[in-house]
Amino acid sequence: MSFGSNLEKLRKERKISQSKLGCALGITQQMISSYEKDISSPNIETLIKIADFFEISIDRLVGHIVRSENPVSLKVQFDQLFDSFSNEDKERCIIILKALLLDREKAGEKLLKKKTS
Repeated sequence: MSFGSNLEKLRKERKISQSKLGCALGITQQMISSYEKDISSPNIETLIKIADFFEISIDRLVGHIVRSENPVSLKVQFDQLFDSFSNEDKERCIIILKALLLDREKAGEKLLKKKTS
């Protein structure tokens, strides 16, 4: 997807008008429209503001997929999957990850108790 398509999709998912987004970013509604139609592209400062506003990476915002020497690396897979989730799904992932870490910690404590017994 292009930057413009991604921007429009994010804006509509969050039910924000072009005008309100423009106000939040300090740019005009017309500029938001030209971005969404891929007529123009933002400068890096504006790109950062947009990414921060939507709480996503610039890579995801512009549709860039990181090419890795190891394309199936777990880190690349995780980042791509995580970036594709909605904020609600990201929160669920964080809860699951914290539960996994807690389980690992408890398993480590049990193992330590066995060794010291």
